[in-house]
Amino acid sequence: MLRVLFFAQIKEELGMSFFDLNVNFPTSKLEVRELLSAQFNSHKNLFSEDYAIVAINQEISDKNSEIKKGDEIAFFPPVTGG
Repeated sequence: MLRVLFFAQIKEELGMSFFDLNVNFPTSKLEVRELLSAQFNSHKNLFSEDYAIVAINQEISDKNSEIKKGDEIAFFPPVTGG
């Protein structure tokens, strides 16, 4: 099981702050995005590369980053400031 954390608009749209996703380790960010898109099909846009940023262990990761058992994964929309 991989616990995926949701923040900001993603958390609000889904109505939950986390989801336990069944995956085989190691896995990739792309695989996690695809599995979440399938699980939450009516909200799959929330997991697209164009919308969501993914952090692994509290660090923004590139799309080739490997996810291992015990890693913390978080999805959140881009942050703007001013």
